[in-house]
Amino acid sequence: MVNDAARDRAIYSALKAADEVAAALQAHLIEEHGADLERSAAEGPATNSLKLLRQARQRLGHGLRVIEADTIAESDEISLRN
Repeated sequence: MVNDAARDRAIYSALKAADEVAAALQAHLIEEHGADLERSAAEGPATNSLKLLRQARQRLGHGLRVIEADTIAESDEISLRN
């Protein structure tokens, strides 16, 4: 049986990986497709996708906070914080 700390580290790793993928997609949409979240921006597939990615990243962030990711990140060898 997996202990709570190991389970939280596994959840952290999965959420962090999903967040990193979403961040890369956001950057791509902004840089390559001109997606923009400004109110005056034209609606289009890239801008709509960017909105969905931002919502997904907010949910991922919530999940990371729930498992106290700050504590786990201190021992994360590949964290950008290190």
